[in-house]
Amino acid sequence: MPATTLVCPHCEKTVEIQVSSVTRSRPCPECGQMVMLQMAEKTTKTKRRALLMTQNEPTGAAEPSAAAAADQEPQPLPGDAFDRMRMDPEIQQFRKRLLIGAGVVGFIVLVLVVWSLLPSEPKKEETLASKLAKAAETQQEDKPAAVLPPGTALMQPEEPTPQMVSPGNLVFRPPGSEELKTASAMSKVEGGDLAKLAAAEEVLGKFLATATWKERVLLVRDRLRVAPLMSTYYSKNPDGAISFDSIVEATELSPKFSQHVVVLEGGGRRVATVEHTPAGPRVDWESFVGAGEMAWSDFLEQRQAIPTLFRVYVSPAGHFENQFGDPSRLQCYSLRNISEPGAKVVYGYAEKGGPISKVLDYQLQLSEDATVPMMLNLKFPPDAPVDFQVWIHKIIQPGWVTP
Repeated sequence: MPATTLVCPHCEKTVEIQVSSVTRSRPCPECGQMVMLQMAEKTTKTKRRALLMTQNEPTGAAEPSAAAAADQEPQPLPGDAFDRMRMDPEIQQFRKRLLIGAGVVGFIVLVLVVWSLLPSEPKKEETLASKLAKAAETQQEDKPAAVLPPGTALMQPEEPTPQMVSPGNLVFRPPGSEELKTASAMSKVEGGDLAKLAAAEEVLGKFLATATWKERVLLVRDRLRVAPLMSTYYSKNPDGAISFDSIVEATELSPKFSQHVVVLEGGGRRVATVEHTPAGPRVDWESFVGAGEMAWSDFLEQRQAIPTLFRVYVSPAGHFENQFGDPSRLQCYSLRNISEPGAKVVYGYAEKGGPISKVLDYQLQLSEDATVPMMLNLKFPPDAPVDFQVWIHKIIQPGWVTP
C-alpha cells in the first residue's frame, strides 16, 4: 500500500499516511484526528483531487532540494474519485438492498393493478321474490306432507263450463222488495251446496235490512261474545239498516264457511262471511265491519302504546320519517281500517327481513291487487310525535274471520 506525505490540517505536522485507490480518510499518526483525502459529488460529477495540505516549512530552515521538494508535493490518486467511491463495499451493499426493495414494491403494485382489473362475479342480492320463496319453503317444511288416498289422480279432469241457471229454478224475494229475482249464475255443485249458499244469502239480506243492532245481533255468529262489541261500536257509529244494491258473488270457502260480496249503494263493495251452523247461517259481524279491540279513532287519538288488535287492509308503502326514518332497516306498509266512515290511513312498520315483514311480503305476493286483509296487533312508539305511524307488533292471522 503506497504512503503519502502530507501536512495534517489539525496539528500542522508532516506525516506519512497509507492510502489506497478507495481511501477517503485516514487518522493522523500524531494527533489522531481524521484527515479527509478525497471528495466527490455525484450530482454534479465534479472531479476533485485529494485534499492534501502543503507542508509548512519552519522559519530559517534550509531550502530543501528540488528532488526532495518534488517527493513531498501532494500527488493525486489515480482514476476518478467518484468511480473509486462507487467501488466502496458499503455503497455497493446499500445499492443492492435498494434495488431489491424497489423490485419488491414494484411487484406488489403490479399484482394490485392486475387484481383490480380482473372481472369480479356480481354479488347476488337477495330479492323480495327470493325472500318470499324461502319463507314459503320454510312454511311447507313445517307442515306435514299431505297423503292422498290410493287411486287419487294428481291432475283432476277439467270440468265443463258452468251453465246459467234456468229462469224459475231458484228465485228469491229481496227484503223490502215485491219483485222476485233469479239467483246469480254459479258453478254446478253437488250435495245441496247450492241450496246452502242460497240460504246464506237470504240470512245475509235480513242481516243488512235490520233496523237496529239489537235485531241484527240475532243473526250473527258467536253473539254472546259479539253483543258487547256491537253495543260499543254502534254507540260511536250510526245504527240502522245497511243500504245495498245486490249480492253478486257467493263462494263456498269450506263446508263451514261461505263468502259473499255485497254491492253497497253508491258502488262500494263489502265482503261478508257466513258460518253454516246447525241453527242456520250466521253472519260474521266482526269481519263485515272490520271491528277491532277499540275504536280506530280512539286508538289514533290516544296514541296507544299497548299492542291492540285491529282488522286492516295491508298494502306496500314507502313513507319514512321521525322514529321510522331508516328505510335500510325498516319495511313500510299502508294500513286501512273500514270500521269508521272516512277512517284515517296510517303507516305500519316492521323490521326489514324480520319474521313479520317476511309474512306480510309473502301474503302481498300472493294477492292479485297487492292488498290483503290481516288481523294485526298495532302500537304507537313512546312519545309518538304523529298519529299516523305505528309499529306492527304481531301478526294474528291472514284474513278477518276467526276460526
